[in-house]
Amino acid sequence: MTDPAELRTERLVLSVPTADDVDAITEACQDEAVQRWTTVPSPYGRDAAENFVNAFVPAGWEAGTARTWAVRVRRPDAATELVGMVGLEGIRDGAGEIGYWLAPAGRGLGLMTEAVSAVLDYAFDPDHAALVRVQWRAYRGNRPSARVARLTGFRFEAVRRLGAMGRSGREDEWTAAILADDPRSPADEWPAETLTTTTT
Repeated sequence: MTDPAELRTERLVLSVPTADDVDAITEACQDEAVQRWTTVPSPYGRDAAENFVNAFVPAGWEAGTARTWAVRVRRPDAATELVGMVGLEGIRDGAGEIGYWLAPAGRGLGLMTEAVSAVLDYAFDPDHAALVRVQWRAYRGNRPSARVARLTGFRFEAVRRLGAMGRSGREDEWTAAILADDPRSPADEWPAETLTTTTT
């Protein structure tokens, strides 16, 4: 069993989502972009959020195969607001895959870049996940997600033609990865089609 870990950054607290987050998760997952670019159920009802926090998240931590954090913005009154989710899945043999989404209220502030950097610190720490490789995948066209990956050091690897299953059939997929000893700085040589000026 892997004990859930809380991660903190300058602006964020990353902690395990709980039953108290069900309403916020349900609302965020109605967003058109979350529906388009992620694999959350569609339509997304409260029961999906309940299953996520009560079954999927604890099972992943228990088995050590997935580690999921709610992305929470710190407020001046010491409270936090859930604005997204980030996690490592498919953890096996020193590798895993990162995934993330942001609610509209959290976009344009660099929050997910900050969150992913914290998760990579955890992923590569020998005292925590001790991974040697983290993979990123996205449907072709998801430039905001690609921006986060590029800024946090992921190296672009391929366009997999019809490599992913979307809601309406197969779609092209972008893939990238970062190794434990790679520089944690913005990576070069990403295709022009992946680039965007939007901050995420």
